[in-house]
This record gives sequence, structure tokens and C-alpha cells, in this order.
Amino acid sequence: MSYDVIRTFQADYILFDLIFLAILIFLLIRYKKKIPLIAFFVGGLGINFVIDWGFWLHSGTREVVLPAFLNTFVFFLWFSISYGVEYAYVFLMFEKKSNKIAWTLLVLGAWILIGFLSWLIPINDSAITTVRHMSNLRFLRITIVLIGYGLLFAFKYDWKKIIYLFFIGFLVHFMMEFSLLLTGIRPGSFLILLENSLIEFNMGVPFFYLIYDKWLKKKKI
Repeated sequence: MSYDVIRTFQADYILFDLIFLAILIFLLIRYKKKIPLIAFFVGGLGINFVIDWGFWLHSGTREVVLPAFLNTFVFFLWFSISYGVEYAYVFLMFEKKSNKIAWTLLVLGAWILIGFLSWLIPINDSAITTVRHMSNLRFLRITIVLIGYGLLFAFKYDWKKIIYLFFIGFLVHFMMEFSLLLTGIRPGSFLILLENSLIEFNMGVPFFYLIYDKWLKKKKI
């Protein structure tokens, strides 16, 4: 099944999001969350930017309609670093000594607030539309998820830990998608939202956790 993943939002959404990103970075530094801070930048710029701008945009999988004043490259820098929040969040959830509820409420509350502030405060209402054409890759995406969680079983992690990691992978993407749906930025079916939430970030979470548990945690960064 092919479908399009669409966002339509106003240019001032970027401004409000940048304010949140600055606050998040400050808090990560303030509470000495070095690994989540690294994940924020490496995930956003090292993974999402390469995939979104480097591959999807130039292959036609991603389309974007921007106001004349906004450069495509600069837009994708912001768009990608904004996704860095998801990477930082899952690494925060990996930590034992982390206020998981507070971080979750911060991220979800900020994402919802940003969407509503953009609609309510008319700083710059220039429309921005992004489209990702989803070809029939469901089998491949599910296969990647199964391989990742299969590795966790192969390394003999407790099944409760594996379920927890799957839930975190689901939750972080669900929070983002739900906030976009709630604020009218993401049109579409709730079932598609649910499917993407179950699969999208869980393609990476098992591998991220292995890197964290087998290497980063021992380095005591």
C-alpha cells in the first residue's frame, strides 16, 4: 500500500520549535545528559539530515513547498535537527537515573504547544508543506524491526527490557505524530499514525540500545 505522509504548517512554527530546541539543549547541558545531547545532534544531523535531504529529497521521495524567503538546505537543517529530539528522548529513557515522566511531559507538552502557538500567534503565516511518498516498503520496515529486536533476544536481554524498549520506540514517535494530528498539521488516518508509530522509530531503537549498553555506557561519557 502506498500513501503520502504530509505536514502543512506555518513558517513561525519553526521559530517556536527553535525556542524549544534551545531550552532542551540547555536542560540537557544543565543536567549533564551528555549521551542524549550527543544523540540529539548525531541523530538529527548525522542520520536524519543525510536520509531526508541527502536521499529522500534528491530521489523524489520527499517533496517540500517553501516560501520564497526560506532556503531548502537551511530548512532541512532545521527539519532534521528537530527530529534530534526523538533521539535524545530515547537515550534519556535508556538511562536508569533519569526523570522519565518529566522528560516525557516536557517533550509531549512542547510539541503540542508549538503547534497551537503557531496557529494562534500570527508572526509569519506563510505556508510550508512537506510530503513523503511512502512506497510499499512495509515488509522491509517490519523486517528491520524484527532483525533489531531479534538481536536483543540473541544477546539474551530480559523480555521485560525488550518490551520496554519497544514501548519507548512506539511512544516517542506516537507523541510526535499525535501532536501533529491534534494541532491540524498532519492530516490522515489514525490507523496510519498507529502503524508508523509502531514501526518508524523501532527500526532504530534496538541498535541504539546495543550501542548504548555495550559501548557508550561503559565509556562513562
